[in-house]
Parts: sequence; C-alpha cells; structure tokens
Amino acid sequence: MAETIEDEGFCLTPPVTLQKNVDFMETPEPFVGRSKPPTVSFMEDTSATATATLTVAHAKGGTSLHWQQVQDVLRWSNPAVSALIFILGSFCCLAGEFILRGDHTVTPLKALSYCLLLDLGVNTARSMVSAQWQDKAAWGSSSLIKTAAETAKAAVLKIADFHDTFLAARDPVLTLRIASAVSALSVLGSLFSIWRLVCLAFFGAFAAGAVYENYGKEITSFFQTATAMIKERWQALALSRRHKAVALGVALWILWINVNWTARAQAMLLGALTVRCNLKPAEVERIISHTEPFVHSAKKRARRMSVAANDFVRRHSVGLTHSKLHDK
Repeated sequence: MAETIEDEGFCLTPPVTLQKNVDFMETPEPFVGRSKPPTVSFMEDTSATATATLTVAHAKGGTSLHWQQVQDVLRWSNPAVSALIFILGSFCCLAGEFILRGDHTVTPLKALSYCLLLDLGVNTARSMVSAQWQDKAAWGSSSLIKTAAETAKAAVLKIADFHDTFLAARDPVLTLRIASAVSALSVLGSLFSIWRLVCLAFFGAFAAGAVYENYGKEITSFFQTATAMIKERWQALALSRRHKAVALGVALWILWINVNWTARAQAMLLGALTVRCNLKPAEVERIISHTEPFVHSAKKRARRMSVAANDFVRRHSVGLTHSKLHDK
C-alpha cells in the first residue's frame, strides 16, 4: 500500500502505478478538497511520445519550410509555379495602381460607402425573406468574426514581439543598423508611394531571385571579398576614439548645414547611436548612475503637476456645479 502524504490543503500519493498491457491512457480528473487523486496509468508503448515529438518538430520547422518555399519561388526553381505567381502578382500590382491612381471617379471613401450600402441591402433582403438568414447576418455571434478577432490578437502580439526584438534599443549595434535602414526607407518613401514601393519590391525580388539563381556564387563571393576589404582598410587606419569623434562631428556638421530639419534629426539620432556603440559598459553604467536621479526627480514633478491639475479641475467643476444650482 502506498504511503500517503497529507496536508491541510491537499492529499498526495507519491508512487505512480504503471500498468502493463493497456491500450489507452487514463487522464485523472482534478480532485477537489482532500479527496485522493485516482491512479494514473500510462502506456508501455512509446508511439504517443514519438507522435508528440514529431508534432513539436513539425511546428518548429513550419516557418523554415514556408521560407524555403518562398525562396524556391523567387529563385525560379520551378519556372511554371514562379511564372504563375509572377503573373498573378503583376495583375494585382497593376489593379491596385489603377484603383489608387487610375482614370476613374471612385475614391476610397466612396468605395467604403458603396460596400456599406451593399451590406445593408443584402441584410435588408435577408430580413424580408427568412428570419434565420437575418440571424446569420449578425456579426456578434459569427465564427468568422471570432476568427478575425483571434487573428488580429495574434498579429498584435507578433508586432509587440517584433518591437521588443528590434526596436527596444537593447543592442546598440542592431539599433544602429535598423535606424540606418529606416532612414534609407524614409528617403525611398519621399520618392515613391507605399504602393509603388511594394510593387517595386515585388518585381525586384523576382528579378534578384533570377539573377541570384544564375550568378549566386559569384555575387556571394564578391560581397564577402568587398566586406573583408573594407574591414581591413578600416582597421588599418587605427583611428582612436578622439579621431572617430572628430570625424563624426564633421560629418554631422556638413549634414546640418545642407539638409532640412527632418534629415538633421535623423542624422543626430544616427550620430548618437554611433557614439553609443563605441561606449564601454562601465561608461554606460556611469552615465546611467548620473542621469537616473534627474529622471526620478522629473517623474515626481510630473506626478505633482498632474495631481495639482486634477485638483484644480475638480474644484473648478464643483464651483460651476454650485453656481448652476444657485442660479436655479
């Protein structure tokens, strides 16, 4: 008989009995109060464990499998599939360009109004034909809306994970690279609209995929050689931190006198990130120790100002209420 361990909140039987020659797995129901949990029986066969392991491996490899399929399409590994997707994507790009900038009088607001009127007309016709159709037209209990809400929630969580990974400024080198890429993207945004930029990216991906499929090794070796040469030349200069600071200051000053305020702000951010990448951990900790008291003081003052503003609004609103009651 297994020895029982009892406590005020629960009762536990330490040994778990393994039963042989059983073709199923019993799942114990949760016990309530001080009742003893039932005996748990496990399969001797390892097929369930193998199935679970394959399921986890398939879930982990799903993303890599999809990315491999995208690479195969862009590299024209299967010309028929790549050509079909390229034709469909080109049709969507041209159709979107016509909708946004074509020779027509339909505006986005007018299109939205037409869609709402169409939905209203369909639901009105349903309400005149059948009560069941009218109930199905409700969105609150629709499984499609619940699926859309779950998808939107998952998308928001993925966006939050993306922000924490790339935009939280935890790694200064990664932050500098992302800031440089976003600055370049802002320059492209001033030249092209977002839809035309998407179309250019689509056509460029297929063109680059075809070029990389034919000359992939030569392109990779060229970039590796160029990167190694640039690193060697930079290390051969043997610039000190003072020389780097002077060069950075001169570059920022040239940008400051030749560009607008938006580019100046971007240049200042990139310069600050460059300085941050060259700081040592001890220097960063020293800066934090000096600036943190001022930050706490500013937060305290902001709280006091908020409390004073709320008190002023409350007293002012009470005074208006009393005056209105007195006038009545």
